[in-house]
Amino acid sequence: MFTRDELDRLLSTSKGLNLSIFLTTGAEDRDLQKGRIQLKNLLKESEAQLVEAGIKKTEVSNFTKDIKALLEDTKFWNYLDKGLAIFATDEDLNFYTLPITFEPLTAVKDHFYIKPLFPVFQSNGQFYVLAISQNDLRLLHCTRDDVTEVELEDVPTSLAEALKYDDPEKQLQFNTRTPGNTGGIRSAVFYGQGVGMDDNKVNILRYFQEVNAGLNKYFANDSTPIILAGAEYLFPIYKEANKYGNILNDGIPGNPDEVSNKELQQQGWKLAKSYLKKEEMDMKEKYNELMGTGKASNDLSDIVASAYNQKVEALFIAKDQQVWGEFDKKTNQLKPCNEKNSDNDDILDFTAFHTFVNGGKVYVMEEEEMPCKSTIASVYRY
Repeated sequence: MFTRDELDRLLSTSKGLNLSIFLTTGAEDRDLQKGRIQLKNLLKESEAQLVEAGIKKTEVSNFTKDIKALLEDTKFWNYLDKGLAIFATDEDLNFYTLPITFEPLTAVKDHFYIKPLFPVFQSNGQFYVLAISQNDLRLLHCTRDDVTEVELEDVPTSLAEALKYDDPEKQLQFNTRTPGNTGGIRSAVFYGQGVGMDDNKVNILRYFQEVNAGLNKYFANDSTPIILAGAEYLFPIYKEANKYGNILNDGIPGNPDEVSNKELQQQGWKLAKSYLKKEEMDMKEKYNELMGTGKASNDLSDIVASAYNQKVEALFIAKDQQVWGEFDKKTNQLKPCNEKNSDNDDILDFTAFHTFVNGGKVYVMEEEEMPCKSTIASVYRY
């Protein structure tokens, strides 16, 4: 699935010139020929834009040859979701099939065009369900419509496994073997508040501490919410062991061992939807409270300069809108343009890009959902 970590990784592969293509595949209507035709037309536009940007005609194929190969790959088209996003340089190709539709678009710029991706983190949502019991453990990466079980490494998946090598006389240390490596032994240390805790709770806490230690690498640099699924008495014990800050207060009660991944995703979405919408509404409310204080704005020129200079905390952009212009990074001045050409940018994408890479939140929404009557608005850090 496409995560914020994956977007970070994608942006790290960008080079001097970068090709971005977005299209709707036709999978939703079972008309995959529609997607192929769209991609074929977009490739023609891409080739023209690459030449206009200064790429020699003999070198254009370095960007497009692997994309053209996808046109003939029947298996590829049979497994697509609603939308397809393609990112290419003259050396690399990355593509993602996503559960949202896109307006057909191609762009050649000094960074990948990423504005259409942000609804993946909003209306479609992303969240984890951590299904925990004493006998099993599953981590599910979910959106509103989809669920994928994460293949866990170095994480005990049952209480028995976690305590298998436990030796109280050796400071509660035990060794586990890393998957696929019979020689890879690692040591884990548990920390419990033994006073006043019965043995069973102590063991469960120690198990959850080891689970949490193993899961940290999956949640590094990620703010995606986690929903616990399991017997309710386990929730406070896991939260005591937890070092990841974004576990929701509400969970999915019951024995998850008897519930399918899809059912957990559907129950989890009911909780995640409220959380994700509240985050967006809280930021809109903050915008309205700060408007007129200098800490919020709907002035395009001011917002672009602020995003470039790491000042934007949250950015609101109207969906499917484009505003062309040139931003002078030396003078922090925006020069609007009436039409698209090889020398200018979609300023809304430019602003979203710099907001994201500088740690800000980006919300792309329908025009009527914007916090003001504008194509762009922002909340500033200071």
